[in-house]
Amino acid sequence: MALPKGALIAGGAAAIIVLILVLNMGGGRSKASTMSWSPLPAAPPTSDLLAEMKALQQRVAELEQRLGAKYDRAGRRAERLIAAEEARARVHEESRRAAVLNAPTGGGLLSSGSSEADPGWVVVSSTPAAGPILVARTGAEATPAVAAVSYAHEGPLPAPRPGLVPNASWWSDLQVELPGGLWCPKPPPYAAAKPPLPELKPPADKPKLTRELARKHASPDNMLIATYVNYNRLDFAFTLVKHLVALGQPHYLVGALDDEAGRGLQARGIPTFFMGSGLTTNDYGWGTQNFRQLGLHKVNLVLELAKTGVDCLTVDADAFLLRDPFPYFRNLPTADVLVSSDHLVATNGYSDEGLESNTGFFSAFNIGYIFLRASSLEFVQEWRDTCFKRVNDWDQVLFGSVLKKGMLHGGPDEGGSRLKKLYRTKSGSHLMVGVLPVSLFASGHTHFVSRMAHLMHTTPYMVHTTFQYGGAQGKRHRLREAMMWEDEPGYYAEANFLAYDLDLPWDLVYPNGGDVQADGTVAFEKRTSVEQHFALVHYQLVQLRNALAVAQKLRRFLILPRLVCGLDRWWAPHSGIIPGSAARLPLLDCPADHVIDVERMGKPELVLREHSFLCNPRTPAAVRQSVKHISVIPVGAGDPAAAQAGAELMERLSGEQAKVLHLSSLPDYRAVLSPTEAKAFVDRSKGWAGLWCCNRPPGGRGAGHIWYDLFSDVVPHVDRHNRKWEGPWYPKMGP
Repeated sequence: MALPKGALIAGGAAAIIVLILVLNMGGGRSKASTMSWSPLPAAPPTSDLLAEMKALQQRVAELEQRLGAKYDRAGRRAERLIAAEEARARVHEESRRAAVLNAPTGGGLLSSGSSEADPGWVVVSSTPAAGPILVARTGAEATPAVAAVSYAHEGPLPAPRPGLVPNASWWSDLQVELPGGLWCPKPPPYAAAKPPLPELKPPADKPKLTRELARKHASPDNMLIATYVNYNRLDFAFTLVKHLVALGQPHYLVGALDDEAGRGLQARGIPTFFMGSGLTTNDYGWGTQNFRQLGLHKVNLVLELAKTGVDCLTVDADAFLLRDPFPYFRNLPTADVLVSSDHLVATNGYSDEGLESNTGFFSAFNIGYIFLRASSLEFVQEWRDTCFKRVNDWDQVLFGSVLKKGMLHGGPDEGGSRLKKLYRTKSGSHLMVGVLPVSLFASGHTHFVSRMAHLMHTTPYMVHTTFQYGGAQGKRHRLREAMMWEDEPGYYAEANFLAYDLDLPWDLVYPNGGDVQADGTVAFEKRTSVEQHFALVHYQLVQLRNALAVAQKLRRFLILPRLVCGLDRWWAPHSGIIPGSAARLPLLDCPADHVIDVERMGKPELVLREHSFLCNPRTPAAVRQSVKHISVIPVGAGDPAAAQAGAELMERLSGEQAKVLHLSSLPDYRAVLSPTEAKAFVDRSKGWAGLWCCNRPPGGRGAGHIWYDLFSDVVPHVDRHNRKWEGPWYPKMGP
């Protein structure tokens, strides 16, 4: 039999990527800084279109054989491919013209002109970033062309200096000079500046998800990216979409859980459908009733997308796409389900980018990133029905339990693709399932802690901000640290800032000796003890506390240094790392949410900036050019002389006009704040220290976590839990 022209065979050649955005953001227009660059975007390679056509042809042929049907290739299919090719050429030409019209008049990087600059020096308190680039837009359409980034100077990273604690592993062995004269390790591609989203008047209509809407936004071989988001997390959606625009990936949809989110998405030119969930527009809170209701809406959305006859990749909003995943999925045409995982070891090592091996199937699947072909519709329906019957169970757990129903035990298939036969359909066939590599489709642990992609010297396809400890603010801060986040331009330029040299003694980082490896880590048996870990972290937190006081006094935002932790953090007792993880100690780029309670701070962006701030491509060159290094003699506390020295220092610093003041050392907070100011500062900031988890409590009962203390060196003092410390601080479990 013959199918109608343009019809999609059930279970067939359709593929939609569903990006699940459950989050919020503001992306304003940023100005491109003057730098050496290539003004013309590269032409779209013909091989890309040919690969898409061949993949489509292969998929249709497979379906014809499976269904005993004949697909009419004339008519609409040819029309769509021709239209797609014409559209690519048209967008490229518009991008080329826009790039020429908007090209900066001056070329080359701006020199800092500072005699203190050392071309061989790498800033150890900053994470690298790309220089600004210019990207073109045509109306409300994102262009797939991005101007190439070039640097005035680049070279190999120098070897660590003796006695200087090295940087964490990084994806590149090169360093580059950014506008303003700052040298940083070469930034990854995703760190480049993104084009602003348009600002439009929302239309009056409220489109719903339909087969027609999905097909309209699909790629030539019928792939699409989609997601959903509520009003409170729009900034996550905006950032995620900006990454898609930078990747030249226009095939996406974003579902709006509430009307406010829908209007916000429409106002930024984002293809949107309204879901009308009736849920709160605020944060859901993990494990709450709202969180479970959200899960039901999510699984229902996945089902509705599967019913459109497309293949769906479902991605949470805090799982940013940093590489186009379409080519990866096209290389696995027999896969029905591909899922990310909470497994913490790359089962095939770091030289292999294929699916995880059989071991990867025994850890929890993570449905923050799942690729479901239409052939899995029966499974998705049963998963959805099970979730609605067992509303108190977690949708992610039910996903795994339903998927493994009727599975065939044994190793991966003989074809070598590492796919396994899991869910058994009513017809007796099995779905072919694969676990995506945890190094490249990464969790918050495998990327930010184990740093797998960095060790592989590559860019991950996706990073999901799981395994973090600060709620939505913790996610935002991690993404800012990694320069994956998109803030408004004013975040980077409108204020004045304070930075300082972090004193980081070698003996505190490596108290037990041992050979320090190329990545700065030591053998597990040489790790710090719990007591040594707290000595290391508190030594840094005391400096940070004093810096916060100086920044408050000067009305500046504090730029954090990079932090170093001796031990990893988890939600249960451990011996230094999460059991079964690939983490190596110490953590030389310890996420701030490991030690700072950014959620308790409320809006940390009103107080501080991430350690990568000065290397961020979104930070204007004018800020990096206006950095003044000031030598400061350490000022203690406790006598009139210290108070006098502190007052004189503040008077001197308050007259400085530089955008960034960089201090060589810090005075004690009691030397720069009046007694009234100091009391208010303590009351405000003592709750900003986080906790470490977890030690093994005596007898196995009671709390195992231990709270950090910003005032651990002050005797006496009262901590955030109103416990009074009359003597030296020591690790104390609870409350």
